[in-house]
Amino acid sequence: MARNTRYDPETDRLLVWNIITWRWCLATTENILELCPLCVLGFGGPDGIWKDVRNKAARQSYAPRQCGDAPVHSEAKRREWLRESRRRKCLPERIEIFNIIQGRWVAVTQENLAEHYSRSYWEPIGLGRAWAEIEAGRVADPETELTLREHAEFLAEHLFGTLRKTPETPDERISVIVEDFYSAREEQALPPPPPQLPTFEERLDARMPEVLEVWATSQKGHITSRLVVEGLLQYQWPLSTIHQRALAKAMRQAGWT
Repeated sequence: MARNTRYDPETDRLLVWNIITWRWCLATTENILELCPLCVLGFGGPDGIWKDVRNKAARQSYAPRQCGDAPVHSEAKRREWLRESRRRKCLPERIEIFNIIQGRWVAVTQENLAEHYSRSYWEPIGLGRAWAEIEAGRVADPETELTLREHAEFLAEHLFGTLRKTPETPDERISVIVEDFYSAREEQALPPPPPQLPTFEERLDARMPEVLEVWATSQKGHITSRLVVEGLLQYQWPLSTIHQRALAKAMRQAGWT
């Protein structure tokens, strides 16, 4: 907190570093609650909180060129933030993120995103891409897998210098691959792979919170954890301790208690 405050005793001016927008802001009793994170504020009204922050800032020498905290988070940190601090609501339809200063969920749009989404996350990629990630709820993969024809076009262009025509039907290309590497008998002997059922975590990601909101409106009785697990997630009850914690966390992030 000390790094993010500056106090000039000559003018009695208290400056607070906005950790979301990365700007020094003049702090007053009217806006102190909008600048200091709720988790570091003491108890009392705005006047008492302002005096407390001023007294703490006055203990350090005034440095006009002091810089506040401005870390830049990695892609892994953005993935973690999107998973824990972003949610989509259905009624009314909106996207919400957790404002770390106000300590509450706020509705965001592309226009007001910079006011609530910390610059620590969007600085390396820009606001446009940051909004696309928040809208999708995931970080886009940097590379996309090429189709078979795109691979052929790439090789023809870069290795042979000309694009040779490839067969239009996929069956012809596949038959060549099978003949080169596998015998028909070996291919038929392989048993079909068993179906892969989605894990508990995958069910949570797919159905929280959007599907939960719609499903809950159709329920007439009291909604319990068991009902959510068996009815919404289609998973067996009882849950393990790890799955119980994951469910409780997902429900809290969806606005349920």
